[in-house]
Amino acid sequence: MPILIKTEFRTQTRGYRLHIERDLLGDICMVRCWFGLYSKRGGYKRDVFADFDEAQRKYRQMIARRLRRGYAQLPIDEKEFQHDADLFLC
Repeated sequence: MPILIKTEFRTQTRGYRLHIERDLLGDICMVRCWFGLYSKRGGYKRDVFADFDEAQRKYRQMIARRLRRGYAQLPIDEKEFQHDADLFLC
């Protein structure tokens, strides 16, 4: 599934990934993944939105929440992200 927007966060003990993708049915989904860096604990949640603007609003809220809670935003691997974006445009 092509990823449209992607962000990753870390603290000293936890990680968090957030991305917006289009699923197989064409719906816009925001996927949140959280995990421990030194443990096997973690999980994910997928939210489906009616349109991209609504998903972007929620995405920005989640980014602000992670930053308030002390997470550091990691740089995006442009090669991996560009490959996903190219798949979306085809």
